[in-house]
Amino acid sequence: MTYDEAFVARFLAPWNAHDIEGAMALMADDCLWEVARGPQPHGAAFHGAAAVRGAMAAVFAALPDIRYELVRASFGPDLIVLELSVSATSADGPVMTFHACDVMTMRDGKVAAKRSYRKVIE
Repeated sequence: MTYDEAFVARFLAPWNAHDIEGAMALMADDCLWEVARGPQPHGAAFHGAAAVRGAMAAVFAALPDIRYELVRASFGPDLIVLELSVSATSADGPVMTFHACDVMTMRDGKVAAKRSYRKVIE
């Protein structure tokens, strides 16, 4: 299957709308989401639709106005790499802006794995 910026726009729309079910519609049932922060070198990993759904809900609760803007997308046969500008206000007040990268492994038109990385502001 071929992926393009139209797929990326469909992928980012529910994330920006905080539409968990819309985002999950583009994730495989056995999906993996690795987030940048966590106790392991890869951050934290969420396996399967239920775990990823819960992790998304936690992100949207902690960052109620999080927004993802596409900077650049690159495509391979079963791979999409997104460079993003992310802005959010944490639930306890501070505003954050940072660059992030999502490396997504695709299977049958859905995201099988989403590995998220971000720049750290010091």
